[in-house]
Amino acid sequence: MNSLKRIATAALSAALCFSMAVPAYADHYQTPKSIKGVLINEHAQIPDVLEVGASQVVLNFPMSWAFSSQLSVCQDLYTKLDQAGVTVTLIVLNDWAAASYSPSLLPVSQPTGASYYAFNTLNDAGVQSIRDAAKRVTEAFKDCVSNWVIGNEINDGQAWNYIGQMDIDTYCSNYATGFRTWYDTIKGSNKLANVYIPFDFRWNCEGFKYGAMDMIPRLNSRLKDTDYGIAWHAYPETFEDPVFTDDIYTLEKADTYIINLKNLHILTDYMQQADMLSPAGKVRHLILSEQGFTSDSPAHNGQCLDLQAQCIKEAYETAKANPYVEAFLLNRMKDEQGLLDAHYAFGLIDVNGNKKPSFEVYKNLQ
Repeated sequence: MNSLKRIATAALSAALCFSMAVPAYADHYQTPKSIKGVLINEHAQIPDVLEVGASQVVLNFPMSWAFSSQLSVCQDLYTKLDQAGVTVTLIVLNDWAAASYSPSLLPVSQPTGASYYAFNTLNDAGVQSIRDAAKRVTEAFKDCVSNWVIGNEINDGQAWNYIGQMDIDTYCSNYATGFRTWYDTIKGSNKLANVYIPFDFRWNCEGFKYGAMDMIPRLNSRLKDTDYGIAWHAYPETFEDPVFTDDIYTLEKADTYIINLKNLHILTDYMQQADMLSPAGKVRHLILSEQGFTSDSPAHNGQCLDLQAQCIKEAYETAKANPYVEAFLLNRMKDEQGLLDAHYAFGLIDVNGNKKPSFEVYKNLQ
């Protein structure tokens, strides 16, 4: 009897030791039910996300928020979405306002007029600032954010990822250093999270900015040992026209100027090459993290609500048919007033809160 008691006591002691060794949180990934997603920016849009049946959302996170009360506001928003079964993708953006809190996080000492800046990899202080800021953000969101996008449209470096004029190899080397710093920090907090490199739809720029076709192999050579993914922006080639099926620069050839929903297979064919595979030998994760189809088009005599809905349906079905697309994230749930003068009425809901025909069409897509 005493021997049985000793065995039971030992087993209990071992179980207690095991439970104490388990970390305070579990690595987290919310597996989406479908590729259907949309960009939102506030708590008030959660009911719309659930009504339209989106399994995924994408949100922008300017780095200045990491140093303000906005950090806890976002933590609450992302947690509510995750608890509702919605996969959260976060885009971390280095805004100039972040310099007020962490000057060395920015690669320049004065604003240049860029929308966003590259993370500063030009000196050791900058890299340490990235590491510190990334840790601050990832610790806050490790239990509710499944996907991370590092920067925005990095092939358009002067507007969305400014670090100064430099040749493509130097530019890619700097981005790779910043990406790896974020990647290691994210994976240290949550090894199940996916981390993405973002591009717009320009594949072959022929000297204009940096073409994704030229950047991806350079980045791959520097980041091949990581499980990086690609976040692609598959807009129609003219933002003021929702129709993408007749785009003239979206060609059926390997060096096409643009890759969008008309010829997406060119990108996924490219990513299936042996040298582009992940360390596990798989095709890398691919999300379509931003595309919009306007409901106000001069090419179609102004308001074109039904045409917007039709184009969204066609785009979604094309994305769904491609086995390598893991997310289709529309820009955006609700129109933004500041974009309407440019005819960028991408929302499923207008600025007055009225649901467009596209809302119901998107809702019915499976």
